[in-house]
Amino acid sequence: MICKKIHTLLIGKKHITSLFVKRVYQCTRCMKITNYFFMLPLCLVVLTTACNQPDNKNKKETITDTSKISSTDSLRNVEQSNKDSISLNLIDGSAQQEALMAQGKRIVFSFETKILGKLSATVKAAEPNGNVRIAQIFMPDNSADGPFGQEMEYNLKEPGVYRIVVSENQMAGNPYNGPFTLKIKISRR
Repeated sequence: MICKKIHTLLIGKKHITSLFVKRVYQCTRCMKITNYFFMLPLCLVVLTTACNQPDNKNKKETITDTSKISSTDSLRNVEQSNKDSISLNLIDGSAQQEALMAQGKRIVFSFETKILGKLSATVKAAEPNGNVRIAQIFMPDNSADGPFGQEMEYNLKEPGVYRIVVSENQMAGNPYNGPFTLKIKISRR
């Protein structure tokens, strides 16, 4: 009966095959039409409700912190020693610099000299078995030599900026994370 009324209202003619219609859901054509007319308003209600929600994406939360920020010298020393490139100032042909080795890092020490002579360099880790070595030396003409061990002696043949690269020895020992000291001395020939 309901199916006949739906057919009459929606299709405009009487349902001819009323023998097959015993319940509303037995007529597939009526079921499709009623589902369409009930689902369409339901979808529209859901969409309009979802679209009318406030937009939280563009809101930014501002947090004000009134605590005072102060720096200390120890923090500055750690930041400076954590650099990948350190410039050395030679005093009477020698310099000493502490730095912090991080696993897999290479630290480059650069210095300028006008003295031609013999360069002696040593690197020593703070721990007895620290895996640190002098990997390379770069000359002013960008040629390089190395690898070396924890000690190095090299004849300086031209004035200019030299670079010493300190890193882990990847072929021996465990990775090293910690402080080390580089000492260099240039003696005249």
